[in-house]
This record gives sequence, structure tokens and C-alpha cells, in this order.
Amino acid sequence: MQRTTMQTNVNSVSKKPINVLDIFPQIEQIKDVKLRHAVIEVWEELWARSPWSDIDAVPTSPEIPYPTRPHNQCVLAIALAVADAFEQFHNVKVNRDYLIAAAVLQDASKVIEYEPCPDGKAELSELGKTYPHAFWAAHLALQKGIPDAVVHVILTHSPQAPKFPSTLEGKILYYVDQLDVLAIYKDRWRKELFITK
Repeated sequence: MQRTTMQTNVNSVSKKPINVLDIFPQIEQIKDVKLRHAVIEVWEELWARSPWSDIDAVPTSPEIPYPTRPHNQCVLAIALAVADAFEQFHNVKVNRDYLIAAAVLQDASKVIEYEPCPDGKAELSELGKTYPHAFWAAHLALQKGIPDAVVHVILTHSPQAPKFPSTLEGKILYYVDQLDVLAIYKDRWRKELFITK
């Protein structure tokens, strides 16, 4: 099997710079300064390697042409609202640093998992075909010293992940991500009845 590596973007297309804090101002709420900086560095490194010239052109997926930026922003906002409600009504504490970090990074890999087509649509890049969704964000997160608990959430936030999230932060992100997809695309959930003896 040929080894696929993440390469720096060598396109001659000029790229709009990305200001991660402008997109996700909630990063400033991360109390752990090292974690806060690492989250920004992961996004910046992925963007530097992206074939896209504008973050607002990156879709939620090739199937869902809606831009990923507002999807990511809404998922983060809903996740924080759920955390606030859990604390207010149930006195359940959520690790907000981990929740914010994971919510900001959960879909960051999309900027290299997809690539623009000449017809304006998107398709999976070689990296997107080779590795599961969120792999590169998780890989870079580990390299930057982001805690395993956050990386676990990044890797398990999607229904396509082989594992279900094991932490409260992961479960919040898993469900709010799917709720936002319902708003921007369609209801992909179904209920099945299981009868057991």
C-alpha cells in the first residue's frame, strides 16, 4: 500500500488567511493556555496544507454542500449551551476546556479531507479516501500535546467512527453535531425497535 502523507499546499492559488480566534472566539474561554494555543496551531497547520483558498468554500461534506464554518460554529454554540444547562439544572460539571477544544477541532480535518472540483463541488482528497474523518486533526492534536481525552472526542464525534464516545463531553458533541446536520441538511436519524426475550 502506498503511504499517503499530508503535504503543504503547493497550489499557486492565493489563499485567504485564517484567523482561528475570529472564527471561534470561544477558544479564549479555554483556561489551559497550552491547550488554547495548541488548538489554534492545529487549525493553522491544517489550513496551511489545505487546497482550499477560502474557508467559507469548504463544505460540511461532499454530500452536504452547506459551508462547514457556520456548521462548526453552531455545533460549538449548542455544545456550550448544553453544558450550561447541565450545570444550571443538574449541577453536572462538564470539562469546558475539553469540550471547546474538541468542538473546535472536530471538523478541522475537512480542509484537507475534501478538495475543490472544477465544477465548484467538493470531493474526497487522497487523504480523505485513505483516513477516517477527523484523523488528521486528532493526529496533529496528539503531536501538539492535546490530552488523549480531547483526541478521543475528536475521533468519536461522528456516526461513522468505529467507537461511540465514552465521555460526557464526547456524547454532548456527538449528539449536537447530528442535531445541527438536521438543521442544515436533513434528518438522518431513525428509530428501530428491538424485541428481546
